[in-house]
Amino acid sequence: MKETFGVNKKGQTVSSFTIKNNNGMTASIIDFGATLTKLIVPDKTGAMRDVVLGYDDVESYENGACYFGTIIGRNANRICGGKVTLDGKTYQMDQNDNDNNLHSGNNGVDKKMWTALSDSDPSQVSFICKSNHLEQGLPGSVTMTVTYKITDDNELIVSYDAVSDMKTIINMTNHSYFNLNGHNSGSVENHLIQIEADYYNPVIDSKAIPTEENADVTGTVFDFRKPKAIGKDINADDIQLKYVGGYDHNYVIKGKSGELRRFATVVSEESGIVLELSSDLTGTQFYSGNFVGDQKGKGGYDYHNRSGFCLEPQYIPNAMNFIPEGSVDSPVFDADEQYHTQTIYKFSTK
Repeated sequence: MKETFGVNKKGQTVSSFTIKNNNGMTASIIDFGATLTKLIVPDKTGAMRDVVLGYDDVESYENGACYFGTIIGRNANRICGGKVTLDGKTYQMDQNDNDNNLHSGNNGVDKKMWTALSDSDPSQVSFICKSNHLEQGLPGSVTMTVTYKITDDNELIVSYDAVSDMKTIINMTNHSYFNLNGHNSGSVENHLIQIEADYYNPVIDSKAIPTEENADVTGTVFDFRKPKAIGKDINADDIQLKYVGGYDHNYVIKGKSGELRRFATVVSEESGIVLELSSDLTGTQFYSGNFVGDQKGKGGYDYHNRSGFCLEPQYIPNAMNFIPEGSVDSPVFDADEQYHTQTIYKFSTK
C-alpha cells in the first residue's frame, strides 16, 4: 500500500509503502532514505507493537542525526580521518564525526530520495538509488537496490545489491533502533541479548575508530555469548564503555563470512517478543543508543538515551584501510563487481 508521507525541503513528495504478511505483521518504508519507519509485530498476548524508533514527519528525518531506520551507504560506520586510498590515490570524505567519516557523511544515501520499483507482491517493496562519482568523496557511480520483504514466518528480510563503474567502497546496512516493548516504552536496558561472537574490536579512544585487534570477549563486559541484559554491565568501570558512553563496538561474528548465519538473539520478557538476526557479513555493530538524546519521536513520544538498540551487520569498520583487497572481509569492490548481502530479522514470542 502506498500513501503520501509528506514533502521534503526540495518540494519532492515523500511516499510511504506498507508491506504485510498473513499474520498481521507489517512494515512501512518511505522513499526518503529507503527508511524503515514502522515495524509492527505481535507480542505474547497477540497485541501488535511497533518495535522501531522513528518520526511522524519528513522534516524530522531530514534533520535527524540518529539515522532512525535509514539505509546507510555507500559506506556504513567510521573511516579514520575520512581517508580512503585506492590504487595509490587518496580520497577525502566528509569529516563529520570527530575528524572521521561516519555513515558516508553529509551526502549519504540516508538523505536522498530513492525510487520505488513496481511490484505486485504485497509482502515486499524494492527501492533503487544512485550515488554519483565523488558525491561522498569516493570514486565511481554506484547503483544500489534494497528490497524489504516480510514472510509468513514473521521474518523481515532486507536484501542489498550494488554495483559501481569504478573501484570503490561498498558497505551498506540498515540503522534501525529496536525496542521490543514498543518504540514508546523507554529504556532497552532490560532486554536480554545474545551475540554469537568470540571477539570484538576495541576502539582507540572516544573518536570510536576501532583498532585492528580482534579482542577476546572472555572475562569482559563485552561477552554476550550467553544471554545478558543490555544494562547489566553498561555502567561498569571499563574504559571502552566510557569512551563511547556504553556499547558502540563491532563484533566479529562466528562462522564463515559470505554465508548466512544467525548472529544475535534479543528477548523482551515484558512483551515476550523474541528477535533473531541473521547475516552473511563479517561483523555487526552493537550500539546501545547512547546518544539518542532528548527528542520527539512518533506520536509525540519522548525518546532518550538507550530508548533503542541497534545491531548493524556490516564489514569491520575502517576495514578498507587495513584488510587486503580481495579478501571476503574487504569492502573494496572492483568496477562491475556485484555487491550482495542479506539480513534477516525474525520475530517470535515466548
